[in-house]
Amino acid sequence: MIRLNDIRKTYYTGEIEFEALCGIDVHIKRGEFVSIIGPSGSGKSTLMNIIGCLDVSTEGRYLLDDKDVSRIDDFGLSRVRNEKIGFVFQSFNLIPRMSALQNVALPLVYAGASYEERTERAKHALEIVGLGDKLKNKPNEMSGGQKTTCSYCKSHSHRSFCNPCR
Repeated sequence: MIRLNDIRKTYYTGEIEFEALCGIDVHIKRGEFVSIIGPSGSGKSTLMNIIGCLDVSTEGRYLLDDKDVSRIDDFGLSRVRNEKIGFVFQSFNLIPRMSALQNVALPLVYAGASYEERTERAKHALEIVGLGDKLKNKPNEMSGGQKTTCSYCKSHSHRSFCNPCR
């Protein structure tokens, strides 16, 4: 669950003050799909960076699964990202020299999983989404859709995996 209350983000450049977010209120329930749309410069990336715990708001309150993450330090935010948040980037962020299996297993290194556990979980995730035959393929050997699916697996490899398409 994501709940944002009166989120504001102000950037300061010298004497210039720019308010990128002006009192955003959002409630996203577990399992709910949401699109954030708007023109260039409207604050979409700023909002996503706050929701993804890559940045913090200047004012307001952010609850993630009923825990206030509004004022957590950098170490705490990295821990929240590791345990609670998965990112799927438009450019996939797959490492070109690594196989699909290695790419999906990579976040588990940071979670402290053993080599065996990383490999088993990554293989399982890829098999569930129909990429079991692409375990050894590098990103340039996969279609755009396969890269998207691989990136999804990578972003969720640190959680118990389920197929969202079922």
